[in-house]
Amino acid sequence: MAFDAESYLKSGSNELRVLEYRTNGMSFGINILKVSKIVQKLVDFTRVPQAPPAVTGVFKDRDHLVPVLDLAYFLGINKEPSVHKNVIVTEFFGMQTGFAIDRVDWIHHFRWEDVIDAKTALAGVKYKYVIGIVKPTEDRMVQLLDYETILLDLCPKLKDMSIQSYQGEANFAGRRVLIAEDSPAVRAMLVNELSEYGFEVVETTDGEEAWQAFQKQSFDLVVSDVEMPRMDGLAFTLRVRQSERPNTPVIVYSSIGDVGMKARAAFLKADAHITKLNLNQLMITADKLIRGEKVEFDGYTPETMPNLLEAATV
Repeated sequence: MAFDAESYLKSGSNELRVLEYRTNGMSFGINILKVSKIVQKLVDFTRVPQAPPAVTGVFKDRDHLVPVLDLAYFLGINKEPSVHKNVIVTEFFGMQTGFAIDRVDWIHHFRWEDVIDAKTALAGVKYKYVIGIVKPTEDRMVQLLDYETILLDLCPKLKDMSIQSYQGEANFAGRRVLIAEDSPAVRAMLVNELSEYGFEVVETTDGEEAWQAFQKQSFDLVVSDVEMPRMDGLAFTLRVRQSERPNTPVIVYSSIGDVGMKARAAFLKADAHITKLNLNQLMITADKLIRGEKVEFDGYTPETMPNLLEAATV
């Protein structure tokens, strides 16, 4: 994967590439940045006793064992687990997960403002796993799923481990933080954790809403997801840096933790990139930034940041 300066600038232009796939006759989409690979033939596939019903088994990918989730069965589209022809291997939350599907259709190019918020599109009907809808054509819609919430519901221990992780003594009483996060499950975790340590929390569900809030009042810290309808977190970060308060500390808090995403965040002058669900690192980083300290991008200091950009071109 190669990046150049122009591609980093485009990272702040609110662009999105969606991999469209089908399962049990329905079309869904996933941000291509979440996709590690597509596997048609699983090697060393093994069923696991006492696994959740939607987990059909695990397979070996190099040195990793990757669990495979029957997406149609998990979503209630299919009444019984079935054999699928393809597996989309994703990498986020610092872990690999395979989503068993029927077929991959196409990669579409959109802008985040093209993404229809599910709350609006579904007219108030609560469907927790759909966060947005895109229209490749006027007469066709593709649903974007909340893969983070799917994994949190499938593996509740992930939430428990992250909530219990921070053991520091930081006190943020009187400090105001702006959260931009479209996943209700992740947003609730952030609000609970940050409030517990004294922050006054303003929560928003996408970059556009966060930008409106940012213009109305000052904040000691911004914590922003990347993938969000209307305006993504990188475009929002760029807006902050071009605003009247450009020095406001910004933490990009993304489920996508590869070197490319870190480099994008660094190029747009975010102060840090933390991979979800690492609340411990988030709190440590927040404490340092509010005290005026520089932090590392997972080992890269501001002085060595060019090495991070160079690493992303390899």
